[in-house]
Amino acid sequence: MSMLSLMHGMHGMHGMHGAGSGSAADGSDLAGLQSSTQAIVHAAGLEPIAAANVHDLLPDEPANMKRWAPEIRALLLQNGFIKQLGWSFDKASLQGTVTWGGTAIWQAKRPSNQTLAAQAGLVRNYVDQRADRSREILSQLGSFAAYFGIILGLNGPRNAKTFELLATVQSLAGEATMMPKHMFACRRPDEVDTRIMPLIQTPGHGAFPSAHATQAFAMAEVLAALVRANPLHFPDAEGRIKLLYRQAHRIAVNRTAAGVHFPMDSWAGAILGVQIGRILVGMMTGAGSLRASQMFDPNAAEDEDFFFTDFESRYLTAAKARSVVVDPLFGWLWAECQTEFGGLRPGAEG
Repeated sequence: MSMLSLMHGMHGMHGMHGAGSGSAADGSDLAGLQSSTQAIVHAAGLEPIAAANVHDLLPDEPANMKRWAPEIRALLLQNGFIKQLGWSFDKASLQGTVTWGGTAIWQAKRPSNQTLAAQAGLVRNYVDQRADRSREILSQLGSFAAYFGIILGLNGPRNAKTFELLATVQSLAGEATMMPKHMFACRRPDEVDTRIMPLIQTPGHGAFPSAHATQAFAMAEVLAALVRANPLHFPDAEGRIKLLYRQAHRIAVNRTAAGVHFPMDSWAGAILGVQIGRILVGMMTGAGSLRASQMFDPNAAEDEDFFFTDFESRYLTAAKARSVVVDPLFGWLWAECQTEFGGLRPGAEG
C-alpha cells in the first residue's frame, strides 16, 4: 500500500470538509456560504486586529500533529522513517542489504534459477486452497488492518488513531520493500510456471521479498507492543498476541495461494517486517527491540515452505536487541493510541 493510497484512504477521515471545498457538511453550496458571510461580516467591525491579541501555535511541537489532516501526518511520519532507511546490492555475491541509520538490519541472497523452479512446485501445491481463501485474498489487496482489528476488538470511532497507526505501518513497511524488489528483480511464480495461473492479476513489481508479508508482520509487531504496553486492558493479552502473528502469517501465505508469491518471498518479507515493526516501536517508545541482521539465503533450502512454527523459532524468539531513538512525531501517535487502550484497573467497576 503506497503512501499516496494511504493519503487517499485517510482523506475520508476528516469528518467535515472546509467551506473552501465547495460544500459544507449540511449540504450548503459555496455560493450560499459566500452570500451569507458577506452579508453579515460587517458586524465584526472595521478595526485592525491587535497584534497583542494574536497567539500563534508553538513551532516544531509534536502537539501540533493533532491539528494536521491525517494525510499530512502520514507524510511527516514518512519523512522521519525513510530518511534513515538505506539499501545496497552487491552484484558479485548477489546479496542485498537494508540498513537503518547506516547499520544493516536485513540481508538476503538472490534466489537462483534452480530455487525459483523448486519454489514454483510449492506454489502449485497451494492452488487447491484458493476456494477457501479467495475472499480473504481479494479483500487483502489493499488495506488489511481489519484482519488485525478483529483480534483486538478495535472499533473505528473508538480506535481511530490505532487504525491510523496501522495504515501508517502498512504504508511504510510496503515502501521499505520496493527498492529490494527492484534490486533482486525476481520473477513472479506465473512467469516461471504457466500452470500456476494466479487468482489475481500479477503485481507490476518483483516478487522477492513479499510486501504483504513485510507489512503484515510489521503490523503484528507494532500491535503486540501496544498490547504489552497496556497489560491490564485485555484479560487474555498473550493469546491475542499469538493470534496477531498467526494472522500475519496467514495474510502472507494467502499471497502464495493466490499464485503471486513464492514461500521464500514470505520468508524474506516476514523477516524484514519484524525488523521494520521493531524500528517503528522504537521510534514511538525508545524500546530496545531491533535485532542484529540475519542473512536469509533461500538457496540453502530451495524447497522450503513458509510454516509459522519454523519462522517463530528462528525469528520471534528472544534475542539481544539495541534501542532506537524516539522520534517525537511517532511518539505523539503512540501516545494517542495509548489513550484508546485505557481498560479497567483492578477494583474498577464497569
